[in-house]
Amino acid sequence: GSVAGGGLGAFNVYGVSIDVQGGAQDGVGKSMLGGQISVLKGTNRFGKRVNGSVGKSFAYGAQRGRLFVQGDADSRFCIRLSGADVVIAGEPKEPLQDELGCIADRANIKGFAFEYMTDGRAVVLGDPGPWACAGMTGGRIYLRHWEEMGLTKSALERRLGKGAKAVIESIDAEGLLDIQELLEAYADELRKSGQADEADRMVSLAANAAENFFQCVPESEQA
Repeated sequence: GSVAGGGLGAFNVYGVSIDVQGGAQDGVGKSMLGGQISVLKGTNRFGKRVNGSVGKSFAYGAQRGRLFVQGDADSRFCIRLSGADVVIAGEPKEPLQDELGCIADRANIKGFAFEYMTDGRAVVLGDPGPWACAGMTGGRIYLRHWEEMGLTKSALERRLGKGAKAVIESIDAEGLLDIQELLEAYADELRKSGQADEADRMVSLAANAAENFFQCVPESEQA
């Protein structure tokens, strides 16, 4: 596995597909215009898959295309997202402990995710972190519902930024289709990298999307 430097795939265009097994630094996919970027875990010298994480401001202002992250992300993930599709698959290792404070330290995204998002779709399989969705005016985010890990509706609502005009609600028909499309596309990438079991797990999460996810949409677009 290797770690790609800053700005990987910035302004990426249709027809260009970038695959990294390892991780990537800040600014991946900035203002992306199309194509695909996939940051998956890489195998270490013991043959174990590790990392798969990205730095700050991933997919900043990304307009089109698809982005997949198998691990976690630093802060400002998908801010100003304006039309691209994103899956971030990092999951909590243990149940949430919000009572300890410093939520960002343990979250899968380190704060301010989806700030000023205007369009696009994202699936988040772990803890979206604090101060999320402030200034969000469009698009759809699908957040994992996972009672055993403490990812409940109330916990997710606590993660919304102060004054964020977004609501967390049950998945609608459009949401079911979105989740299926995005998780199946992500599962294809996992299969290509030799991770068939993980791919199957993604497909089964999608198959029970109504139980496994909430949707987060701007108040103005609430059904």
